[in-house]
Amino acid sequence: MTSVPSAAVLPQPQGSPEPARPASNTGASGAGRKGQRLDIQGLRTLAVGVVIIYHVWPGVLPGGFVGVDVFFVISGFLIVGSLVQELGRTGHIRLSVFYAKRIRRLLPAATTVLLATMLGAVILLPQNRWQSISLDVIMSALQVQNWNQAFSVDSYAAATALVSPVQHFWSLAVEEQFYLIVPVILLAGVAVTVKRRLRIETVSLGILAVVSLASFVHSVAFSSSQHDMAYFATTTRIWELGAGGIGALLIPKLRLGPARAWLSGWIGLGVIVYSAMALSVAMDFPGSIALLPVAGTLLLLTAGSPAAATATGGSPAVYSASRVLSLRPVTYIGDLSYSLYLWHWPVVVIYVFHLGRAPGVIQGTAMVGISLALAVASYHLVEQKFRHGTPAAQGSPPLGRWGLLRRNAFVLAAGLIVASTVAAAVPWGVVEAKSQQLNAALDLRDYPGATAFDPVRPAAVPDGMPVRPDPAVAMKDVPLTWTETCGKFNPAVTGADQCVFGAPDATQTVVVVGDSHAAQYVDPLVIAGAAGGWKVQAMVRNGCPFTAAPAANGATVYRSCSEQNKATLQRILKLRPRLVVVSGMAPAGYREALNWTWGSPEELVSGYVQLLKPLREAGIRVAVVPDTPYPEFSAPDCVQANGPGSPACQFTTSDAGTAADPLQLAGARVPGVEVLDMSAYFCRQGICPAVIGNVLVYRDNHMTNTFAKTLAPALARQLSF
Repeated sequence: MTSVPSAAVLPQPQGSPEPARPASNTGASGAGRKGQRLDIQGLRTLAVGVVIIYHVWPGVLPGGFVGVDVFFVISGFLIVGSLVQELGRTGHIRLSVFYAKRIRRLLPAATTVLLATMLGAVILLPQNRWQSISLDVIMSALQVQNWNQAFSVDSYAAATALVSPVQHFWSLAVEEQFYLIVPVILLAGVAVTVKRRLRIETVSLGILAVVSLASFVHSVAFSSSQHDMAYFATTTRIWELGAGGIGALLIPKLRLGPARAWLSGWIGLGVIVYSAMALSVAMDFPGSIALLPVAGTLLLLTAGSPAAATATGGSPAVYSASRVLSLRPVTYIGDLSYSLYLWHWPVVVIYVFHLGRAPGVIQGTAMVGISLALAVASYHLVEQKFRHGTPAAQGSPPLGRWGLLRRNAFVLAAGLIVASTVAAAVPWGVVEAKSQQLNAALDLRDYPGATAFDPVRPAAVPDGMPVRPDPAVAMKDVPLTWTETCGKFNPAVTGADQCVFGAPDATQTVVVVGDSHAAQYVDPLVIAGAAGGWKVQAMVRNGCPFTAAPAANGATVYRSCSEQNKATLQRILKLRPRLVVVSGMAPAGYREALNWTWGSPEELVSGYVQLLKPLREAGIRVAVVPDTPYPEFSAPDCVQANGPGSPACQFTTSDAGTAADPLQLAGARVPGVEVLDMSAYFCRQGICPAVIGNVLVYRDNHMTNTFAKTLAPALARQLSF
């Protein structure tokens, strides 16, 4: 059976080892090639190492994502230091030269990975993943992947979405956006320098301090309220890059002496390692917690600076952290860190997809080995080739070498972005063509769906028919409520005439209330009630079961769920519909999909009773529908890989869990509540297949809307429509 890694299997990608070489006067003792600080290369090795360990074996370093903070500080330290030096020498910044260097250094290697990942996705991943990966490739090529991720995490669909193999480009986007604005900000300070007769370094320091402080305050506030979204935002990360820039201006002035430098290095290293071991994604990060890895990085940068070198030969003390980080095997990985970071995450995602589970020691080591081999090839054949370019030939135009490089670099950037976009658009179009079938009506004689399992009169199932919906577009086969308005019903803002489906002149109303598993019944109820003059009003909120008991660890955006449910109850009582249908995902499903839990099963049952009882006391007919069986694999992926009749694409009722549904228990406690048991339409003799009656049953843990519609006859019969 083929299984797909989700966010529950893979940690979210973190960290960005964008390479930048320091100016000579920021080089450390122990400097190497062309004044390069070798300890900084070693620091990159540490950062990319903790990130990779976190991604491959998250239980070993649950806070390994702090590698992102280390990289941000390093980048700010090197870039701001070199820009301020240029301002000090010339009074201006050659923006075209600066951006040309960034383009040649970053885009060729990044584009190579994007193109290879898109090709790998087409060859190695099922078609239902192509469009989401295509979008991520385009967003990554345009350097806005962080905002794409930031706005996605606030959606319920993204909460259960599969991990993208290029999601890690978010941190590269943060750095690129910083590089766009920081030279302009520093140039703005030149006018102040001239007018006030201040030193450029002093003005630059003040500007960085103000911007960094504002970003830090915003980061602390935003992380506490929306830390998932804040994690990806540029505005919450600028202070970390700014801290590195401030360090570049202040650290060279420090005179620590050998003993303090030695202590600074080991404390800094210890703080970073402690952060990687002790922090977790459950914390409000970045916020103030990110001060730990940021401070640790600054301490290490201080320990390796020329001002902190020993008096003997200007090299770091023996057994100092800077000396250890400057060892050649360590610095070589630092040289590879950018390419290594780019390659490792696609390797992990695709490898785990085929592995079907979290990797062990052998599988994880294989992932690291493959990533390292690709990084070596990418570094030498792509990154270094484009970074250095070819010197201009004798007799070249007056623009000279850098003039040619500047001109060609921007043409190169445009070409690489277009290449990534076109490469992503092709598989997108292939899947989009298949999605047109979703709007086509099905002949129920060929596609009986749920009626093939009807306990009384099962429909015949013709052989040889292609599965509908096509597994490639199953994720698009969603109910009418799958919109921003109707998928997030809020009694305080959703109007009384919104999210009403069916005949406009219908005289009877059925309200569907609950979470996204309740929303699955809107379309079949519209079909079932059409002949009897019923209309359906959806009051569903994704991730919000109709209970007064809040989830103990639900996402921030859903923490007001129980209070909104009480307000929804009042809306229903005022509307007085003929029928209320309640459904919702069982606790086991919430735990599996979102890692949300309740204090106890009884707490959830009591919460349901608290809302169901007033409806019945008001004389409103109430029917509850227990949750559908929960597949432990991706049905679209399995069917596409193994075929619709494969035993690999089925599960048993025991696999789906046998614990009683709290909603069903609550319905039994409230007199007059009808319990609609639909389980017979999903499983036969304890076997629950992914395809029933030539129709794909699941898109993820939800039914496909096509299969849900085939439940209409059964619902009409049970509800006497």
